[in-house]
Amino acid sequence: MPPSPQPASPMSWRLAVFVFACTAVTGAAPAGESLAVTTIIDDVPGAGRLAAPVNGQTLYVLDRDRSSVVAVDPFEPAKRATVIDAAAFAAPAGGPTARPLAIGCIDSNTLAVVCRAGESWSVRTFNRLASPRAAADGTATQSASALQTHPLGASAAGSPGDGAAVDIVVSPSREWLTVIGLPAPLPPVVRAPIAGARSEPFSERRCPRLPAGQRPTAATVSLADEWVLFVPETTGDSRRVFLSFYANTGSQRLLHLDSGLADIRDAACCRGSGTLWVVGGGGSADRPTGLWRLDAALEHGRQAARPVCVARLDNPLAVACLSDRAIAVTVGGPPRRVVLVNPQGGATSP
Repeated sequence: MPPSPQPASPMSWRLAVFVFACTAVTGAAPAGESLAVTTIIDDVPGAGRLAAPVNGQTLYVLDRDRSSVVAVDPFEPAKRATVIDAAAFAAPAGGPTARPLAIGCIDSNTLAVVCRAGESWSVRTFNRLASPRAAADGTATQSASALQTHPLGASAAGSPGDGAAVDIVVSPSREWLTVIGLPAPLPPVVRAPIAGARSEPFSERRCPRLPAGQRPTAATVSLADEWVLFVPETTGDSRRVFLSFYANTGSQRLLHLDSGLADIRDAACCRGSGTLWVVGGGGSADRPTGLWRLDAALEHGRQAARPVCVARLDNPLAVACLSDRAIAVTVGGPPRRVVLVNPQGGATSP
């Protein structure tokens, strides 16, 4: 078996420290070989963005069709509850109904939701009143209570149902969160400090400054609280998504590398190892759509990113890392499903 690079931590990326070992040692099973892919939700056709608290014991799934958020125990998926229902996004008298488009976990019971109402964008935070563990299947639970609403601005671009690239990411330190992918003329990246279970207003302060016209399609935050942005660049007929690390302050770009993929729709950084996971692909036989791991590599003496396809998946949309042995992915559609992938093979586990 040819050697493959061990998943690299953000520090490994910056310092170009690489460890090479066999696949069995790194714990990455080749796609299709002893790889466990388990469907945990197949009855939410509008499943979209995913979020999870630090402990990885609950998976939150945005149901775009029903404008709601579902909490599921990923290891006992029969335990499920709707924690934010459509009533939370109902329109005031004479106003447009808000549509939730992305979700993030500030803590185990506090969710931040990116919403669009007509041309207006906002982030709403909710406190979940149910147990941190999902309730038994079929048990009605009270919808989470609204805590605050932060306006992000207005944009007439696209239709109210658009926003596939919009996402919200909470830093591992739980000190700040960011919204990316908003349509022009809104900024491509905004950030807000977190104060307890609430956040402060969003702004471009301490955000990376991207070249004019560039907007990220995915983002995550490293274990060192650094920005990790995925920005597409097109040259002629060729499209590539570049991986860029930025310092926490947003002022310094630490890395800018070709990811080797033409399409990245979402990204996650595993809290244990710092491994970078993305979903997408390149639309070719050697770049199928699915779950990809981005490894650090050396090419001609220079640092590079090496994509490794871990699981071929149909039309993946969103990814959340629950642990190094349980990666949740929204796939297919319509209708959509949510699956758990164990990159190490065997049963998924927390």
